[in-house]
Amino acid sequence: MAMMLLAAQPGHAAPASETAPAIAAAAAAAKASMVADPEQALVYAGRIDILARKLPDPRRRKAALATARWLAGEADLRLNEVQRAGPLLADGIRLLEGADASSKLRGDLLMSQGAFLAATGKAAQALANYQAAHRIFSSADEDRSAAIALQNIAMLYSAANDLERAERYYVRAANTFGGDVLLSLSLRNNLGGLFLRADRYADAEVQFGRALASARAMRDPALEARILSNLARAQIDLRKFDEAAATLDHAFSLLKPDNNTTTRRQLLATAARLSADRGDLANATRLVALAFDALDLSATGAEFSGAHGIAYKVYGETGEAKLALVHLEALKRLNDEAAKVATTTSAALMGAKFDYQGQQLTIARLTSEQLRKAAEFQRTLFFSLGGATLAVIAMLSWGLITIRRSRNRVRDANIVLHHTNTALEKALAAKTEFLATTSHEIRTPLNGILGMTQVMLSANRLDADVRERIGLVHGAGLTMRSLVDDILDLAKMETGNLTVDPQPMDLRTMLGEVTKLWEEQAHAKGLAFRLDLAHAPDWIVCDAGRLRQIVFNLLSNAVKFTLAGGITVRALQQGTDEQRELSLIVADSGIGIPQDKFEEIFQSFHQVDASTTRRFGGTGLGLAICRNIAHALAGSIRVESSEGTGTAFTLTLPLVLAEAPEEERPVAGPSILLVEGNPIARSTVRALLQPHGITVQFASDPKEALTKLEEGDVLTLLLDEATLNKAAEGGASALERLVSAAKDARVIVLSRKDRSREQDPLLGGGVFQVLEKPFSASDLLPVLQTRGGSGNDRASTLVSRAA
Repeated sequence: MAMMLLAAQPGHAAPASETAPAIAAAAAAAKASMVADPEQALVYAGRIDILARKLPDPRRRKAALATARWLAGEADLRLNEVQRAGPLLADGIRLLEGADASSKLRGDLLMSQGAFLAATGKAAQALANYQAAHRIFSSADEDRSAAIALQNIAMLYSAANDLERAERYYVRAANTFGGDVLLSLSLRNNLGGLFLRADRYADAEVQFGRALASARAMRDPALEARILSNLARAQIDLRKFDEAAATLDHAFSLLKPDNNTTTRRQLLATAARLSADRGDLANATRLVALAFDALDLSATGAEFSGAHGIAYKVYGETGEAKLALVHLEALKRLNDEAAKVATTTSAALMGAKFDYQGQQLTIARLTSEQLRKAAEFQRTLFFSLGGATLAVIAMLSWGLITIRRSRNRVRDANIVLHHTNTALEKALAAKTEFLATTSHEIRTPLNGILGMTQVMLSANRLDADVRERIGLVHGAGLTMRSLVDDILDLAKMETGNLTVDPQPMDLRTMLGEVTKLWEEQAHAKGLAFRLDLAHAPDWIVCDAGRLRQIVFNLLSNAVKFTLAGGITVRALQQGTDEQRELSLIVADSGIGIPQDKFEEIFQSFHQVDASTTRRFGGTGLGLAICRNIAHALAGSIRVESSEGTGTAFTLTLPLVLAEAPEEERPVAGPSILLVEGNPIARSTVRALLQPHGITVQFASDPKEALTKLEEGDVLTLLLDEATLNKAAEGGASALERLVSAAKDARVIVLSRKDRSREQDPLLGGGVFQVLEKPFSASDLLPVLQTRGGSGNDRASTLVSRAA
């Protein structure tokens, strides 16, 4: 038996008003109750109609009213109130006139109206509706609704006994959408019925089997029994009597004993046919009597056509001619009705096909006439332009000669330009490589100098004069390292490899540290120096090293280009809670910058003019690096200045506040083990930590470290990356062995500053933190103070940056 499925989801937007939630809720409730309780769906549709009239927007009001009409019409169709459904659906389509012709709601209305037209015998109009709905659903990528439209078209052709065309549409529907259990059940059941009518019993058995799987997935016993009845018919036709008997027994077990529905009567009739084919006419007669018990045989519906045929056959074989005649008359009545419907539907569909072919013929005739006129126009145009073309050809010939000469000159110039560009690219690559290589070569001995000066400065018994001189050496080394970092950063910026690492940082402490050096230099030049942190936040999320680098460069310029007056550094937070900003302002009373040079000073190796370079020195890298770092931090930097009155640079960054970390005393005693092969580096770390009461054990290689880890009493393991990489088994294997041996100890890797973090093997499991070299006591102590277990317990690895 065919199953009709109609679209169940309007595709328009919910009205944007205060009544929108109520309308949306009512529509959802109506669709949910449409199959099981159409009368309740009618109630919800009426509620939508009332709410829709309150909408002020005419367009949305019409859309909501059309939704109400569609739901009401659909419910009436399911209640067999066909005549009442027709005007509702027509009014819904009228309400959408002038709106989006491809809306999902219009497709739903056309689909439901098609069902109404099919029910009233207007097959051609129903076909047109289904086809229009299918076009809308296809263009809107509504595959489920498009598949339903194809099924409905297939049922029209099935009613017209055009089984071949009906099968094609069923297959198209199956290929269009297969993600809905109910839709798949309907399609497979209908296709199986089609194959039964075409005497393709094996194909019918396959389709009913697939429909049965869908019915079981829906957990609906009545529906499963209905599919089992159809499957049993196919099995009987295939002479699979034992399988058919088992199928029927299972179907009867799904129905309650007092169930007297059409499904049970169909099962009884099918069981009677099975008994008759097996030769058990007595049981077949009993089952036929039960199938038609208390039924008016003159008023049975089309669903009993097969049952009447079975009854006629059984009573004919048992010699009960009177009963056989009654069922034969009922069968003839139903067959006549079916033939009438098939004839009417077939004629209507043929008429629609004829109309379509007539339209195509008219279109072809109009197209031919248009082509004839176009050909005449083209001939006229050709003769009209012929003379002009001859004149143009002569001009084009001369132009072609001229263009060829120009092309040759341009080609020669392009060859020269290509060679020049290639040479420039090689020179630029060589410059970048030279800068990066030279910076690395300078940094290595420079870090040794800074480390030893820091060790010497940490000695308590150092004379004041010697301390001052060493301090000058240390300060000069820091300045030199800053220059080297600038050159290396410039190389990174040119290759697009500049990276930032936002972490919680103490802004006030950082600004105090970075301004201390420049404050002393400013006082040495007789300049006033003021640090204003009254409105500055405390802890923020930012890349401390990069922010320190910007402030360092700005203060370097301020001290360098200010001869009298003073320098002010001010930090303040601005904006609202939704969009906070941090502003860092470095202002001086120096020589100033002409307004037309504002952009030029942010270019690499550029200053205001050559005289400035000769007078004050410098590389012209600082401001270029500041701007690139500011952009990398999602901020900006601007300058305000007038020549001779001073300059103010303002750095603006997005502000993200952070909580101050919990302070804890550093780990003391023999709980820190440093794996470092360089004796100078070991001395540096000892000098950094000894003033804070921290004792450090040392191991020159991973093998020695494993021995000391086995002795226990190690809470923190410091690993130098270079020492790890020198291990015989390789850095990764050595790291894995040490992490395993460390057990609950925290593992901190000391890494070089310029390594890439995108695919860093050090950031794997087991490493608690990565600290970049070179570092100071202020960088290392917070790491030792941080709470936390072993690296195995950390969800992620933090990376500290030391500027």
